[in-house]
Amino acid sequence: MSDVAVAATAADDGPVDPPGSFRLLNRVRWWGYILLGVQLAGFLTWSAILYSRFAETSDIAFYDQAWFLIAHGNLDPYSTILGVRFWQNDSEFLLWVLAPLYWVTRSSLALSWLQDVSIAGAEAVAFTWICDIARRRCKSTDAAWLAGLGLMLLVANPWIWWSISFDVHQEPLIIVFAALLAWDLSRGRRRAWFWTIPVLLSGAASATYVIGLGLGGVLASGRSRRMGAGIALLGLAYSLFVVLIHGDVVVSLPIQYGYLAARDGGIPAGLTLSGLVTAIASHPLRLLQALWAKRVDMIANLAPSGILGLGALMILPLMILVILASWLWPGVVFAEPIYQNVSIYVFLPVGSVAVLCWLVQRHRRAAFALAGLIAVQAVGWAIVWGPQVPGDWLRVSAPAAATLTGIESRIPASAEVIASQGVVGRFAGRRLVYPFGLTPDVGALLVQGETWFVLTPTAGIEGASVATSMAFIGELAGPLHATLVTHANGVWAFRWTPPPGVREITVPDGSAPLPAWTSAGAAGQAVTAGPVSGWRMSATGAKGYVADGMEWQEPPGSYRATVALSAAGPVNVEVWDDTTDTLVARRTIPATDGIQQVTIPVDAPQAPNATAFSGWGPFRAEFRPPPVGQRLEVRVWSPGGFAVSVYSADLTTASGSALGAQP
Repeated sequence: MSDVAVAATAADDGPVDPPGSFRLLNRVRWWGYILLGVQLAGFLTWSAILYSRFAETSDIAFYDQAWFLIAHGNLDPYSTILGVRFWQNDSEFLLWVLAPLYWVTRSSLALSWLQDVSIAGAEAVAFTWICDIARRRCKSTDAAWLAGLGLMLLVANPWIWWSISFDVHQEPLIIVFAALLAWDLSRGRRRAWFWTIPVLLSGAASATYVIGLGLGGVLASGRSRRMGAGIALLGLAYSLFVVLIHGDVVVSLPIQYGYLAARDGGIPAGLTLSGLVTAIASHPLRLLQALWAKRVDMIANLAPSGILGLGALMILPLMILVILASWLWPGVVFAEPIYQNVSIYVFLPVGSVAVLCWLVQRHRRAAFALAGLIAVQAVGWAIVWGPQVPGDWLRVSAPAAATLTGIESRIPASAEVIASQGVVGRFAGRRLVYPFGLTPDVGALLVQGETWFVLTPTAGIEGASVATSMAFIGELAGPLHATLVTHANGVWAFRWTPPPGVREITVPDGSAPLPAWTSAGAAGQAVTAGPVSGWRMSATGAKGYVADGMEWQEPPGSYRATVALSAAGPVNVEVWDDTTDTLVARRTIPATDGIQQVTIPVDAPQAPNATAFSGWGPFRAEFRPPPVGQRLEVRVWSPGGFAVSVYSADLTTASGSALGAQP
């Protein structure tokens, strides 16, 4: 074991200066607690804003539905979101313990606030730990600025705000208990055993925290070695227990990491943990290649918290397990900097300060230089990514949220709800709830009894394309004869009772003509009175777009846009490539004699797909890439002063075949 590692994780080297000389450190400590309190107030306020604006996706719907059902006496709830018993998604039993808290607010906001308190509490524990390390192992003149640096690494990290913005998840919910476990274990306190209980109850994923922190205790010092070994074994035993009871149905081993043991492109059937370890040991290059592919996100996750913290043995095993568990998952879904890596954002600053404490006693100038570099790059991450939080997570307008609030109050508690993925979280407190557009290919939807559909084609974080949502709205109003309850501010709500024997409906794929009455422009208003065949978007008489937002996601190529409209004067039919914000086709149509079909050729230019990388300079992160292709939008513009009605819009290939039919 190296001198650096031993010194960086020593629990108590004895005070370097007399206790009374740490007055500046004490000031930093109390100002730090005040700052963390202000940050917690910000967390709580931000979560309340997201809740009030319906910016809650299927991720919180999954937890809120189970929480609601357990609180109402259903102790074995079935998740209609994932299609399994709730406990089979990683054995997250903690929700049974939290269920009585449902009655405090009777809403998912309580879960969000619990998560906020947990993260803020974990930061407070980490900061207390940092101050303790600085006081015990540094001179008073150095302890204060080192504690201040640790505080900055905690507070300035933008990914903590991203973590609380992305609904509710078990890792942030129990991070405060993991922090208490780590701190007590580092000091050899038996109370550490108690904190393992809530961490383990939050599921197999969080059990890796227990294993990693236990191993850290083994490596860190003699007084935590025996307890650390026992805690690590407990975490491993619980992980095996979850597998034995089939509590990992949704995230089983083959689903997560089977590709690392793949042979000739196929995942071995019945893959076990020992088989996976053997396969990786036989072909270690696969593991290295998988990690190298995530190098951008690896830096993005570690750098804001101080990569130097990996030199602390109390922290290192946990960081390794989190890296392997998250970044070996196929794709970037768990590697991207967000909630699943929250332990990095809490624990790594502790390790960074511990290493700097060791260094400042031996190479003071080098310690100052490294600390300055860590601070500057942490500020850079905060400047680049902090301001992006509202735009990335608050995607439902206040008027749309007001409409959704009115709809929510009208839906009976016994009714089934199918709501757009970006807003479904607020509707999850019921037995039957399904997200619309969790994936681009919606397919079939299950229906049972009175069903309410709440669709927001252009609001929220959606998986379904705008075309798919609009086509389905047309299907509900037309062939399915659902009752239109309300439509305003881009929100559409229908009520429907399926005929006897009907248990599912198929969602159109977006290749059919889109009803123009679903997409009002600034100078348009929807007319939905009378037979559906006569529904349309009508001009208000003002200058501007009567209809816009009718959009398809298609690759570059040649297409034909067809619009059914009537106009008492000249109007423009336009096609825009929204990916590049470019007008690609326009045709001026004179006054029509009744309803006319207008067709114009469209050449969607070859352009690079939206990149999965974002950020600036060295401050980049890789997120799940957007759908492949260009966003082609049809708009109808009027100079104003006369009647215009737009009925539908369609986009086909140049040969006239429907989208999706081309090879």
